[in-house]
Amino acid sequence: MSVGPLGESFLIAAGYHGSEFCGSQIQPEDVTVQGEIQEAVQDLGWAHRGAVRVSSRTDSGVSARMNLIDLQLDNELMQQLDANVVMRALGDRISSNLCLWGAIRRHSTIPVRVASSRTYLYRLDMIPGWNPGVDPDKLERACRIFIGNHDFSAFSRPDQDRSPFRTVDDCRLWRRPDGYVIGLMISAESFLWNQVRKIASCIMRVSNDDVMPTEIEQALSSPDSARDFGRAPADALVLWQIDHQDAPESWSSELPSTAIIPLPRDAEPRAFQRWRNMALVEIRLMLELDWTNRVTQ
Repeated sequence: MSVGPLGESFLIAAGYHGSEFCGSQIQPEDVTVQGEIQEAVQDLGWAHRGAVRVSSRTDSGVSARMNLIDLQLDNELMQQLDANVVMRALGDRISSNLCLWGAIRRHSTIPVRVASSRTYLYRLDMIPGWNPGVDPDKLERACRIFIGNHDFSAFSRPDQDRSPFRTVDDCRLWRRPDGYVIGLMISAESFLWNQVRKIASCIMRVSNDDVMPTEIEQALSSPDSARDFGRAPADALVLWQIDHQDAPESWSSELPSTAIIPLPRDAEPRAFQRWRNMALVEIRLMLELDWTNRVTQ
């Protein structure tokens, strides 16, 4: 595990609706999660006395139940403030699309970027072409192929500055109690750009027999000869959880369920779009329920 010098800071749990942000990392001229928090820090007069760091990079449109923000202030402010005051002060100055729902003071050598695990959820049933009648066991077998250390070049956006090798710790279906397949749950220490969205697109293609499990195995062993499996939409992806050495266990959460009735496979495009809009509302509600339960405790 990567370590740095011992330092004191506030570790903040943040959630957000991805449709309202151009990603998590600060970008000139665009509304981002880090940018909005930095504006709040500046409004409080703390900007010249601290730094804001984000644990996980999420793309435009991707939501998060839990990302981690590290706020490091100078020694004088660190002595004057406590975690709850910081969370409330920042919370009063951000939009309702961003929720700061947990905060602790930490003394640590572990950078906020260094997490033991990140867990994403992807709603497969929101991808056009998804087959709701597919055998779940078939999909589970396909999911298990991604577990382990592999070259994910065929399932990520090229980046010459980063190794394409990643270790996926868990990859399985996200289901309702009645067995209905909602989507995909995948965990790893770190992910490549677009990795989860490309894996989700591949699993969708498995559902309608456009991709066979052997083709996934070949793409992981010989990525240079693999075809493009596509990239699933960003709005059905949620960063659900980050396991960090300094984050309290109470910040963890069980996988949620869903209530809306699935459409048949042969639903016309207009009906699917109306249903998909409802599913987007359900994702938003799922996040709001979790955050509200935490901030009202």
